[in-house]
Amino acid sequence: MTEPTCTYREFLSAVISPMALSLLERLTPVIAEIYQLDTLLDAELPLEQRAALAERFTDRLRRIVALLPPHVSPMPNEIFTAVEFLLYEVRGEPIRIGLAIARLEELAEEFRADPLLHSLITGRAN
Repeated sequence: MTEPTCTYREFLSAVISPMALSLLERLTPVIAEIYQLDTLLDAELPLEQRAALAERFTDRLRRIVALLPPHVSPMPNEIFTAVEFLLYEVRGEPIRIGLAIARLEELAEEFRADPLLHSLITGRAN
């Protein structure tokens, strides 16, 4: 008998903003390529771990957002945290600092390269 699961998308819907989740869905092909992921939002999580993972995720995101100046949107950090949390907390991959920084820079460049995406994450969209 298999244990009950939820998708990472379902998990994230409770811990990040709807706009961040929507942008994460839009960016999934790019993120999958940058991070060499077979699956992102459809990854399965054990349902019994959902509450503990949600607490760790929200604590981490809260600490990150607290460091941001008031005029900086937390949305990019919601997206970065969602991807890195899947890699390092859920999948248990080792953290390779140089690679992590390079991936973040590449993903940030994707944000800047798309005018609509950039305006959404910087809070300048109408």
